[in-house]
Amino acid sequence: MTLIDLPVSDAMARPAAEAPPPAPSPIAAAGLSPPHAVAVCLHAGPDRLNGRLAWDAAGGWSFVAAGGHLPEDVAERLADPATAVAVEPRVDRRAIRRRRLGPLRLGCLSVEAARGIMRLDAAIPASVVDHLPRPAEALPAMLDGRSLNRRRLPALVTAIGPYEALAEVTGPAALLVPGTLMTLTVVRPWADPFRLRSRIVAVESGAETVRVLLRMADPAAIDRAAVLAACTAPGFGIQALWTHGLKPRGLMRHLRVVPAAGAADMVTARALRRDANQFYGRRPEARDPADWADRLDGSSILFLAYLGDKPIATARLVVNGGDRSLSELQAQVPVPDTFWEGGFVEVSRLVVHPDFRGNRIRYDLFREVERLSLSMGVRFMLFDAIPRLVPMYQAVGGKPLPLTKKHPDSDETVRVMYVDMRSILGRVNRFSAVWLAGFGSTLGRHLAIEGRGPTDAILGPKRRGVGAAVIRNMGRLLARASG
Repeated sequence: MTLIDLPVSDAMARPAAEAPPPAPSPIAAAGLSPPHAVAVCLHAGPDRLNGRLAWDAAGGWSFVAAGGHLPEDVAERLADPATAVAVEPRVDRRAIRRRRLGPLRLGCLSVEAARGIMRLDAAIPASVVDHLPRPAEALPAMLDGRSLNRRRLPALVTAIGPYEALAEVTGPAALLVPGTLMTLTVVRPWADPFRLRSRIVAVESGAETVRVLLRMADPAAIDRAAVLAACTAPGFGIQALWTHGLKPRGLMRHLRVVPAAGAADMVTARALRRDANQFYGRRPEARDPADWADRLDGSSILFLAYLGDKPIATARLVVNGGDRSLSELQAQVPVPDTFWEGGFVEVSRLVVHPDFRGNRIRYDLFREVERLSLSMGVRFMLFDAIPRLVPMYQAVGGKPLPLTKKHPDSDETVRVMYVDMRSILGRVNRFSAVWLAGFGSTLGRHLAIEGRGPTDAILGPKRRGVGAAVIRNMGRLLARASG
């Protein structure tokens, strides 16, 4: 039968242009894996074997012994599941021993003694990943190390804790050899890059990226990873750090206090009010952030404290302008006429997220309160405090009034307190050193930015006094010293 004699089917009758395109080959689409192997010393019980660790065609890790075979006694020992297997890459040997890390233990899947090949298990354990804190958004990062031979691979950190991090790396799995040391550099807009010295402990290849589990390699990396987790991962805060036995060293460097700038910030502030109050059992039924708004929000300056990416505290400054209907305190207790005559603002709704309770974040919020009060030229600040916080507020110049009121969200009794800025700025006494240590640089920067006008309004007749001059000059010195 000739070609012309072949029967024509419907499929063959279709024009060539309508024929479906050939399915792409997955192998062709991905290309070949780059040749890459790392010289390692393999520990099998008491034995030490030299060889190379590389990504194999089956999508796993294989150790190939030098000489192409395994000694018979080693092969017999490896047949016992109880035999511990570990690898130590020679390229990082000195750094590993300097950090006292020891070889990386891996599981043994199979052994071909005649060919000197051992397949190793470097899968990521779900038990570790499930307990890692997860940032609200993946963190852009870069991975580099000596074994990459000057290559730098982009990555996204999807989970991070003090001791481990999980990253999605854009690059071939063959380059990411278990046991090798890496530097994971994570970039955030509010801090210098976090450089985490870590070791690859598990690798899984995916369709587009490679999942890599990294373990922090030294105490400095553990501290930085802990700070990064506290600044990015919801649910991981000061309490979690203490649970891990870690001190939050350097954590507060990433705290910033900013005024609320729009509707989204208002929702954030009200959500913080909800979370902080409901932690103590107040108004458990009020789940919507809108339930935590009140009429004085519109007459207030609201501000938020962010630790890295996370909003962790909020407060507001109620500005009454002499209008008694705009005073939160006046609605419950008679505010003495002295304060109305001198002018005052009210600090209220000051809350800290439960994950960060027990830290000195309230001092940073109070620093913002004093910044705003200085700018407004207001002499008095009034606020209420639950009994256990009274000593803390006394440390920043607060004095109790013989007045009590109900907590706005519970039946608790709270004390009414005040700060007299004229008294603080106008004379030098034993408390001045304490106040200057906490707030002196704030005063100095305020004077450099706005001049003496607002503080002179606060000081009144004391503005030309020796005490006021000493406090001003000390503030300027502290501002210059702090940069």
